[in-house]
Amino acid sequence: MTQPMTEMKTFNIYLLRHGKTQGAPALYGHTDIEVSLATQHSICNALSKEGLGFTAIESSPLKRCQVLAQQLVDDCPELALNVTDNWKETHFGDLDGVPFEEASSDWAKFDAFWRDPANNVLPNAEPLEQFYNRISKAWESFIQTLDQDTLIVCHGGTIRMILANVLQLDCANPSLYSTLQIGHQTLTHIQLTQADKNYLRVCMIGKPLI
Repeated sequence: MTQPMTEMKTFNIYLLRHGKTQGAPALYGHTDIEVSLATQHSICNALSKEGLGFTAIESSPLKRCQVLAQQLVDDCPELALNVTDNWKETHFGDLDGVPFEEASSDWAKFDAFWRDPANNVLPNAEPLEQFYNRISKAWESFIQTLDQDTLIVCHGGTIRMILANVLQLDCANPSLYSTLQIGHQTLTHIQLTQADKNYLRVCMIGKPLI
């Protein structure tokens, strides 16, 4: 007796990195820095012109993401919004949010971190493997219950960890950070097809919106 064919469904997941922040150059992880309202409006306008058709939004709770997500919902009230810690950026420990110009004595630590982040954890920061596992757990839970096209407003590090999971990349490989560009206000597109199992396809990485 033949088995009935599994119904296939395909959903689009859009990963939107927040806009350029207003602070001095620094590593901004959990530091709750803002994006100018003018930039947030520009991103909203550019996103609307893409005509993506998503019906739900998930967002990191940090202002640089949540303000944008809320603006999108204000402009289109039928969108469902879920603000969750799941998509937060990594925490850079004692140097999180400290302007580089004020941390000259720590420059060797920054340099080692950029060259090999997995093996040069910043003081009291979230280790890279822990960050990857945290985001992977959130991502795998998310795709198990996905039932509509969804936009996730989040962070560059978060998007890199999702891509590492989907593409089965080594999150400890420094090239994932030095070579893969995920700029501010850029869009990454992943498709999920649900059939006998979940099939993921990366359709676009880091498309600038403005």
